[in-house]
Amino acid sequence: MEVCAIDSVWGRERELAEHLAERLRSWGCDEVALIESMPARPSVGARLRGTGGGRSLVLNGHLDIYELSNDWTRDPFAPALEDGRVYGAGIADMKAGTAAALAAVRRVALSGQRPKGDVVFQGVSCHFEGGVGTRSLCAAGFVGDAAVDCEPSSNTIGIAHRGAAYLTVTTRGKQAHTTYKHLGLNAIETMEPILGGLRRLESALTYEPHPLLPGGPILNIGTIQGGTKHNQVPDRCTITLDIRLLPSQDPYEVKRSVEAMIEQLRVDVDSRIDAVVEFSEHWLSGPRHAYEIAADAPVVLALDAVVRRVTGAAPEYRGVPFWCDIVTLRDFAVPGVNFGPGDPPYNFPDEYVFEAQYLQAVDVYEAMIQEWCQ
Repeated sequence: MEVCAIDSVWGRERELAEHLAERLRSWGCDEVALIESMPARPSVGARLRGTGGGRSLVLNGHLDIYELSNDWTRDPFAPALEDGRVYGAGIADMKAGTAAALAAVRRVALSGQRPKGDVVFQGVSCHFEGGVGTRSLCAAGFVGDAAVDCEPSSNTIGIAHRGAAYLTVTTRGKQAHTTYKHLGLNAIETMEPILGGLRRLESALTYEPHPLLPGGPILNIGTIQGGTKHNQVPDRCTITLDIRLLPSQDPYEVKRSVEAMIEQLRVDVDSRIDAVVEFSEHWLSGPRHAYEIAADAPVVLALDAVVRRVTGAAPEYRGVPFWCDIVTLRDFAVPGVNFGPGDPPYNFPDEYVFEAQYLQAVDVYEAMIQEWCQ
């Protein structure tokens, strides 16, 4: 529970990273390092060296959590176990998975029986910037032959996940005083048809259906900003978009589709529209491409066998609806699969995970270390 007791809201990961580094050293990990993924935002990497001759495994979990809802009815940083639920800030996304990975590493480290291959823990900051923390740890040498990402999947096996296009759309107008509105150009007004066009575009984007990722692309208009004062004609209006994509879709092509839609609106609806579409800084810092790994990949088969052994049942395979760091691991030639505790909607007031689900994840991670690294 101490992982949830430390505030690591996006941008404030340092205290938790330093705390985990101290813990990992106390358990006897051979190599522990704090890596500055971004200024004042370290990630923690650890390696428990094997006896030799085995494959190495990475367990990846991010430390940063989203800003908290104002609707919490309990102290989010006073984690508690009640009626089979563990409550705490960011516990579903994804401190339960990160803590379960740590618990598995601790069990192996203190058992006195090391596997043949290395066990690598990645506690990453800057996940929400697109895997910046994972990239920095991989670049520092904290890599392995395969990885398990511990993002919340209700303890199902995730071999595919959506990508994303984070876009900003800015309409440009001309500032003027309200009394001389006719001499200005209201950028909020020229944004209005674009909002409707985006809602129509969501169902018009082309894609190939995916068996593990039901439905088509998901488009969310997340923020809107425009104007400076009530008595000024606004010269700028900006919206931000989060478009979740199927593996068959290309983010750059989706951006071009948005641009083409806006140009058609300019021709057909309002010739005053002057808009620019860009990828947001959060996308550019780590492009959110979609991910797939074959169901018969060695790491997937190993995890399948482990889940069957731990749970006594055949595992369920689901697509992961959000973006995971296994894309970044793949960029460093580390094939990965997802398995972790936590259920939708992931970020919610009085966030919790089921205790039984968390404990099962610990058992699965420990068994996966033994299965893969031997």
